[in-house]
Amino acid sequence: MQRTIGRSRVMLVLLMALGLMLGSVAAPAAATGGAEGESEGKTLESVRAETIGTIDYKTSLLTDLKNGTDNADRKAVYDDGIAQLAALRATAADEPEVERLRQMGAEAHGIYHDTKSRASAVGQTEEEKIAEVRNATLDTIDYKLGIFREAEKKTDNPAHKGIYAAAVGQLEALKAAAEAGSDVTQLKELKSQAHDVYDATKTKIGESQGVEKGDEGKQEEPEKTEAEKAAEALAKAKRSTLGLIEHKISIFIHGAEAAKNPAVTGVYEDAAERVAELTDDAQSATEIGDLKDIDAKVMEIYESTKAAVAESHPKPDWQPSESIKSYLDNIDGAVTHLVRVVNSEAARSPETADAVVKAGANVKATTDAVRAVCESGNKLDSKWADLGEAVHAFRKALQAHTVAVTGGPAYVNGWQLPG
Repeated sequence: MQRTIGRSRVMLVLLMALGLMLGSVAAPAAATGGAEGESEGKTLESVRAETIGTIDYKTSLLTDLKNGTDNADRKAVYDDGIAQLAALRATAADEPEVERLRQMGAEAHGIYHDTKSRASAVGQTEEEKIAEVRNATLDTIDYKLGIFREAEKKTDNPAHKGIYAAAVGQLEALKAAAEAGSDVTQLKELKSQAHDVYDATKTKIGESQGVEKGDEGKQEEPEKTEAEKAAEALAKAKRSTLGLIEHKISIFIHGAEAAKNPAVTGVYEDAAERVAELTDDAQSATEIGDLKDIDAKVMEIYESTKAAVAESHPKPDWQPSESIKSYLDNIDGAVTHLVRVVNSEAARSPETADAVVKAGANVKATTDAVRAVCESGNKLDSKWADLGEAVHAFRKALQAHTVAVTGGPAYVNGWQLPG
């Protein structure tokens, strides 16, 4: 007789299991009305459903992690965690005490994080190392391809179009080589070449500024004085240094937000402050050499921070962008899981289910946008803000669907959703 209530509550709890990216989510309040004994029974079933929902959700996350690796030792670790959760679920199904059920929910979290930690300590296979470097290289190439393809579309300058088209061709060749590459050194070299193509292309565009079709025969402008050239060079170097500072601060700040680890967060926040302290020096610099020294200090802080954080990871080249990408992967996984659950209940409220699906697609688009810039830091702040708005919209759509399906009332992050 309680089976239907259990399933409904499981669905509701699964929908509320977005805590890893949306903040803590309170358990649904028990429905009002009915006799005192009936209310107590619903509370027990509600907590049971919440606990089982948590266990199922953590099981699905570990299963996804298991399916995402080819490392047999890691698979064994994930299998062990999944087995522990299965045993916990079987116990929860018959547990008569509310407090014990709540303890089991906490145990499920503990099993999940312990399993992830043990799995991360397992060494990578050679294939995994190659795949990781390949993906990093392809991310860099794809990001720069996107910039130049967009620039080629927007410009009306034939000379610029030609420069961008040539860069796109070079990057596409590098991408093909990276996709087929199986040597870590070669893949890293391809990534370096992508940066070289980007820098060379930007230089060519700068050199060709003002050259329009049919302008070749026009009288050249008077040659700039040495003082003017020096001032322009200093201004350009200053913009570059201030841009480097801005981008690294952005990477550290959002890396700290994404890390979800107090120790790592502290390291990133400290690094952001140290880089920010160089801003005044950069703005007041009067020599290009001074700006180059500041650039070197910024990169020294960046590299030392990477090394400090890498000590807590099995990957020696761990960097802030990896924290951000891991955070985005968690968001994508949670949204995919929740949309799947909503789709299973879509017939009960098609309109709100469709709204959740669309909002979920928008979250995926914004995580992709953040992922594309998290390595460079360029426009990361604005993309991060876009992600926050997309997640908020997904939350609202999810809440509306929850109320439509369950009839409410429920509490979400302290908000009462009317039934």
